[in-house]
Amino acid sequence: MLVDAHTHINFSPLFEDWRLHLQAFQDAGWKILINAGAHQAYNENWVQIAKEAKTFFPDLIVKATVWIHPDDIDIFLPWQMESPEGGRGLFLATIQQLRTLAISNPNEVVAIWECWIDLHGDDAKPLKDQQEMFRLHCELARELGLPIVIHSRSAFSETLEILKDFTDLKIYFHCFGYWPEEIAILEERFPELRIGFTNIITYKNAQSSRDALLSLKKAKILTETDAPWLPPQAFRGQMNYPHYVSYVVEKIAELLEVSTGEVKDLVEQNVRDLFDL
Repeated sequence: MLVDAHTHINFSPLFEDWRLHLQAFQDAGWKILINAGAHQAYNENWVQIAKEAKTFFPDLIVKATVWIHPDDIDIFLPWQMESPEGGRGLFLATIQQLRTLAISNPNEVVAIWECWIDLHGDDAKPLKDQQEMFRLHCELARELGLPIVIHSRSAFSETLEILKDFTDLKIYFHCFGYWPEEIAILEERFPELRIGFTNIITYKNAQSSRDALLSLKKAKILTETDAPWLPPQAFRGQMNYPHYVSYVVEKIAELLEVSTGEVKDLVEQNVRDLFDL
C-alpha cells in the first residue's frame, strides 16, 4: 500500500482541483493520504475534503490534521497588546478553535500538525513567539491524545527545548532536514518517534538527508511529498503532487537496497501505527 503521510491539497493551487489530484493519487496505486491544515480556512477545507473523499474515493484513506501556521503569529500573538495574558490570551482562544474542530471531527482529524520552529532566513518570526505557539500545540496534542507533527529548520536545539517536556507524545518530524547525529538524539529521547522523508532525498545536494535515512531504524520511516512544494529532482522548479511520492519510495528502496514493495509495506505499517488507522 502506498502512503503520502504529509501533503497540502487544501492549499492553492491544488485545492481548486482536489478531486483530480486524489484521482491521480488513486490511479497511481496509492492508498493513504494525510493532509496538513494551516489557518482556520485551510483547516476547514481539509476536513471538508476528508469527509467528501469517503463518497468520491471510498477506496482511499484520507485524513486531516489541524494547526495554526507560524506566519500568522502577527495576527494571533501580538505580544504588545494590553490584556491580562498579553498575546498568549488571544492565541489561547485560537487554540480553542482547533480543539473544537478536532473534537467535532474525530473520524477525520488524526494529528496536531505541523508545529513549527523555523529560524531559517532573515524573515523568521521571533523565537519566543514560535516556541510559545509550539508549546500550546503540544499541550493540545497531549490533551486530545493525538500525535504531534513537527516542522523544524535551523532550530534543532530550540525545538528540543520544548519537546523535552513532551516525551510521552507520538512525535513525527516531517521533511527531516538534519543529520544522523540528530537522529540518534531523537531516537534516544522519544520512544514514539517517526521521521518523514520527501523528494529532497532525490536532490543532488541533499546527502545529509540520505545519511539521516540510512541511520534511522526502519520502523520509524515515513514517506511524504509536502506537495505542492518539493517536487522530485526530475521536476525541479515545477509543482509537486501527492502521487509523486512514488519517487520517494523508489529512492528509499535504492538507498536501503530493498524492493519498493518492502518500502511500501514498511511505511504502511508505520503510518497506521502513528495515526491509529
